[in-house]
Amino acid sequence: MSSPTTPTCSIDRDVLNENTVGQMDDLGLQFFAKLCGANRGAFVLNPPDGKTYGCLAFPKSFSTNAGISNAIPDSANLTQTFAKGDITASAIVEIVDQYVSAVYGSSSGLDVDPYGCDVNGLATLSNCESATDTAKSLRPDGDIVKAVTLAGAFVPHTWATNGKVLSMDEVKDFYPSKDFRQMADLGVNTVQIPVPCDTFYKNGEVANTVSYLLYKADKAGLSAILVLVAPDTEEEGITDEMVDEHVKSAAAFASDSSTVIALQLPSQRASLLSAVRSEDEKLPVLVPTKVGQLNNLSFPPDSYLFAALDVTSTTSVAGVASSDSEGDRMKMFYHESITCIDRSPIEWLQCYRDMPVYVTGGFDLAIDNCIDQDEKGFKDYGQCDRFDETIDSGWWQRHRLSLASRQLFAYSKGLGWTFSAWKLYGEGTDGVKIGVLNDPAKLLCLRDVAAAGLLPPLSSTSNSSAVGAACLNGPLTDFAMGDDTFAPTPAPHDCGEGWWNPATLECDYWIPPPPAPTPTDYPTLLKGAACGVVVALVLTWVVKKMTGGNEGYQTLP
Repeated sequence: MSSPTTPTCSIDRDVLNENTVGQMDDLGLQFFAKLCGANRGAFVLNPPDGKTYGCLAFPKSFSTNAGISNAIPDSANLTQTFAKGDITASAIVEIVDQYVSAVYGSSSGLDVDPYGCDVNGLATLSNCESATDTAKSLRPDGDIVKAVTLAGAFVPHTWATNGKVLSMDEVKDFYPSKDFRQMADLGVNTVQIPVPCDTFYKNGEVANTVSYLLYKADKAGLSAILVLVAPDTEEEGITDEMVDEHVKSAAAFASDSSTVIALQLPSQRASLLSAVRSEDEKLPVLVPTKVGQLNNLSFPPDSYLFAALDVTSTTSVAGVASSDSEGDRMKMFYHESITCIDRSPIEWLQCYRDMPVYVTGGFDLAIDNCIDQDEKGFKDYGQCDRFDETIDSGWWQRHRLSLASRQLFAYSKGLGWTFSAWKLYGEGTDGVKIGVLNDPAKLLCLRDVAAAGLLPPLSSTSNSSAVGAACLNGPLTDFAMGDDTFAPTPAPHDCGEGWWNPATLECDYWIPPPPAPTPTDYPTLLKGAACGVVVALVLTWVVKKMTGGNEGYQTLP
């Protein structure tokens, strides 16, 4: 009997290679700022060579294996040599790859750490075993799922339906055949349809309307994923056994449909999977989860069982709160910064839990909860007061495109994704051109986002190098006011990466710049690297606080 393999973490060569490494602005910030703090900064070789290494002491084998005669002694020297162009592109990639692998191999608890291979989206897990030979695609053609959710059709999402719950006749009018053709023309290949859990048990008007939309989707060449939404069992007096029967009926419907490729359960309760399997042993089933719940997923081996991951990042104070224009921009910087690392839990779950991941929620351009500002219980932190400032702003255009590109890259690392909505009910009848993002809800609508030029070509998801370029560098730290929306503030001299503060009459900086290093000034160079370490570690700490169950933050209702 062969011994189990050990997963490894290495550079994603489709993204970072000798042809792309030159596009990186800051090698130290992307790699060493994150990894130099791992394992108290220490790593070892396998097999051991009697020494312990770290950012300040690289093994000579790193250079030898990269074909370099003059050994690179440490990360600071490597960063400086790279910046001066005194090392070949292939050598720099080889050294960084060995470093990433060594740090990961020196780490513990990797089987319970979804972020163990997190290097800002530039590393990937490999050497993973599967006990079930689980399929790596939900679609018959083997492509990743590129879906859009029919928000507000059968489950109330009043932000998408002009504040009301639609009748079935209105649903049919809301999604005409031309919409499905437009989805296909955009590169979408699937629709995600949330439905009440008892839809196919009752088999009434809602079920008939679902079938009607599935027919339209099929005619446009689209597949479908049905998402079962659980009822309020306490309020409606519904037992778990009743829900099991509802799911069983949904499984029978999905099994008989040539358009439906997967069924998403309303919860992780094991009896729900049993209900599906009593109808169809091979129907792909999606189990809903969030990043903070990944270690709790536990099911018997099943080759057709997958995870449905909700990556929504606008459910905590950290994710939504801001009360001035600069704060809004810093919040966008935050959301851009945390997106590329989302590939880590997606790949971890497939590698360590044998459950490929489909992103079922959270893919959109919203960085607040302003779609709920008219709802009872909405908490106003000032986050919605300046949306008009973003409408014609080149700054917001650039950073929204950056956010979309990073999301598309990270969420394409699993089975695929769905965008939060297609369009708003009644949109186009108000005289506003499609693609004009004059409403917070439009940031969740794929049709508007694409028309505004903020969506990279969906065909690029099959080219890791093309979409991965979005994560080669961190987001621009240009959130100091001064663009087409706000005139630059007069300053007596150039503040470089900072901005002039008229109150203090001096330059302010997000991270104070270190003194410029001389070629031999290693202490100063290391101080500069330390600033980068602080930036990355703070960002990592923040994202783990938020995605790990929002630990330490108030969760919004």
